[in-house]
Amino acid sequence: MDVTNTPSLIGNAGGNSASSLSQLSEDYNRFLTLLTAQVQHQDPLAPMDSTQFVSQLAQLSQVEQAVSTNAQLEKLGSQIVGLTAVSGLNMVGRDVTISTNRINQVDGGNESFYRIVGDADEVVAEIRDPLDRLVRTIENMPVEAGKDHAIAWDGRDNDGQPVLDGMYTLTLRATDGDGEAVPAFSYRRGDIQEVLFEGGELYYKISGDEIVASDTVLAVR
Repeated sequence: MDVTNTPSLIGNAGGNSASSLSQLSEDYNRFLTLLTAQVQHQDPLAPMDSTQFVSQLAQLSQVEQAVSTNAQLEKLGSQIVGLTAVSGLNMVGRDVTISTNRINQVDGGNESFYRIVGDADEVVAEIRDPLDRLVRTIENMPVEAGKDHAIAWDGRDNDGQPVLDGMYTLTLRATDGDGEAVPAFSYRRGDIQEVLFEGGELYYKISGDEIVASDTVLAVR
């Protein structure tokens, strides 16, 4: 679903409050009908206490105000949703860096890299194809912490054969001298090809047809 469909999403906002107001109106009318009937048939010598009726009327009024407030909040939320979708259009064509474990392999190259948080003695990368088959294992990768390191994959499998262009999954294993895991994170660069809007959230389609949430974007160029 792209941003061109956003108006239909916005048009559905406020349906809950409208339904609640309709139900409240029906309850209010039933209450007045019941009140009128009770007053007409009360014993003149022992009239009913009006305190309870006044209290119930006050409660209905409070509920009505609460539902009305909710309707206004839904309307405001819809307006914010629309502004968010429109602002996202400005990102189309921009080069970005995203947090992801995917590698877009094209012509034997990629724009993926990783960063280690802490001291590591060894970093190993495992690359799998869309069917989750291990394609390539890369060992003896740079271990310097706090620095961006390129994923030096030449687009060949473990037998030295070239693989098809496309998206692959990367798994990083960084360990220290005791064999304990060290945090390692992977990223890649790409350009935003399309802006998507779903469930009130903004998404981007990045080169390689990877769809990511807007909050995974770390840098924009």
